[in-house]
Amino acid sequence: MKVLVLNAGSTSVKYNLYEMDTEARIATGRVERIGGDAAHVGADRVATPVHAPTHREAIAAVLASLAARGALAHAAEPLAVGHRVVHGGEELIRPVRIDDAVKRTITECAVFAPIHNPVNLAGIEAAQAVLPEAEHVAVFDTAFHAQMPAAAFTYAVPQSLYLQRGIRRYGFHGPSHQYMALSAAEHLRTDLSRLRLVTCHLGGGCSLAAIDGGVSVETTMGLTPLEGLVMGTRSGDLDPAIPVLLGRGGMSPDEVDALLNRQSGLAGLSGVASGDYRDIERAADEGDVSARLAIEVFTHRVRKYLGAYAAILGGVDAVVFTGGIGENSARLRAAVCEGMTFMGVSLDPARNADPSAFAVSGVTDVSTRRAPARVLVLPTDEERMIAREVMRCLRGPTAAIRSVQARPIPVGVSVRHVHLSAKDCAALFGEGYELSHRRDVTQKGQYVTRETVDLVGPKGEIRGVAIINPLRSETQVELARTDAFVLGVKPPLRESGQLDDTPGITLRGTKGEVRLPRGVILAQRHVHMSPDDARTYGVKDKDVIRVQADGDREMEMGDVLVRVREDFVLDMHIDTDEANAAGLHNDSVVSYAGVQSD
Repeated sequence: MKVLVLNAGSTSVKYNLYEMDTEARIATGRVERIGGDAAHVGADRVATPVHAPTHREAIAAVLASLAARGALAHAAEPLAVGHRVVHGGEELIRPVRIDDAVKRTITECAVFAPIHNPVNLAGIEAAQAVLPEAEHVAVFDTAFHAQMPAAAFTYAVPQSLYLQRGIRRYGFHGPSHQYMALSAAEHLRTDLSRLRLVTCHLGGGCSLAAIDGGVSVETTMGLTPLEGLVMGTRSGDLDPAIPVLLGRGGMSPDEVDALLNRQSGLAGLSGVASGDYRDIERAADEGDVSARLAIEVFTHRVRKYLGAYAAILGGVDAVVFTGGIGENSARLRAAVCEGMTFMGVSLDPARNADPSAFAVSGVTDVSTRRAPARVLVLPTDEERMIAREVMRCLRGPTAAIRSVQARPIPVGVSVRHVHLSAKDCAALFGEGYELSHRRDVTQKGQYVTRETVDLVGPKGEIRGVAIINPLRSETQVELARTDAFVLGVKPPLRESGQLDDTPGITLRGTKGEVRLPRGVILAQRHVHMSPDDARTYGVKDKDVIRVQADGDREMEMGDVLVRVREDFVLDMHIDTDEANAAGLHNDSVVSYAGVQSD
């Protein structure tokens, strides 16, 4: 099943398309400047002008692009659509199929999220118009925090404001905090129910959450995303009298709202208009006093909440950082964790500052070896969590249960086959003969031919062996070890194309025979990846990785070679012996389990 995750903004629509059997991200991109000079920007970052005066045309442009690239069979291909919605209030506390009642509640909650909910709803209605046959599911930023205790979510104002108007703390960034918690549990190899975590989502928007046994029991954002930490352009916590004083001084409610949401935070404190933490760090390094103060205020607020949440939890097992700042600023992590040894937090300065430690996607532990509390850093994946929540909503609570960090890789079982050179093809089938197409294989431009060859070895024969086109500079025969026993040859385990010191064999075709002096190998198991796939998995060409095969014959496979090329399609090739041992077939997937260190 395919799931299209949409995140509608006021002038943009971001999208990610997943094939949920493998959780492969098939496509990603956005349509920006809706209502103006709209453009579609795909994973290649190339902007293509599109006609998108409204969200409806923007989503139609997304579907047309996906169909043109082959990500969807056609623009109307059935799929599920997951819509990110910021505020669900107290009623919408889990992913739900979208109907008129759900849309009414989203509209009612817009009073708490006036910037986000109306455009989220516009995206929903536009997608429903373009994809009327699809299942549409809303996933809420607030839902993960729905089990906070009353002591945590209640404001000290008259109870009637809560009972009649729903004024309470809700929290946001739910998919990100959920992803961090699950990732931490997997990395620490324990059940989430055993852990006390403080998760830190630090980016343009920032929030911390205290998670006890998988349940969010406190979080920094409140009724709206304005409360809590200092953010890119949002003020975070301030004296409630300040908006009152500003109003009495002549500012309208809209002006106060704009001041606190768009002109404050790191941008307002530093004077760096972008509010981008990287720009502010550079300005501070150059001696800008305001930029330095902005960093100090930001760090102080994070440390304050981290210590408070450790107290609420009665200690922490791990502190988890993600987001543009949390992942990329070693200086910020060091400043936040400084002096936290009293709660078991001790950072390894060298590892924290070493970019190579973060070269592999997944979780990186930057704490000292024997620290009681671990400090973990990871790239969040909110869109993948939304896609999973869609599956659980539509297919039940056990759908899409798999490792949150592991990245599924589709399996291609490589049956014995031959790659021919032009010279040997002519000898086997006749001068000028062109091999005919039978069926495509996974990799672009390659196909199985209708023609076959026989393999003749010292001890036996194997007839009707498949040929894979196109032709190569040198003929290569790829076998499983059981095939080698039948033929009586002893091929080494090799990467494709490495034919030095390999045995030969005789090939028999319809017009003649060829005696190969070399070219028979046992193909090393390997994964084909495009450069985008390699970036997603955090690997590079010639890396060696481990994968996990689940099922009745669960096992971990090491020594899996990564091969990266622009035209490669994600696929792991194993031979028939390996597939049988692990109970795998061509519809199976394995999970990426990390780079092999040895």
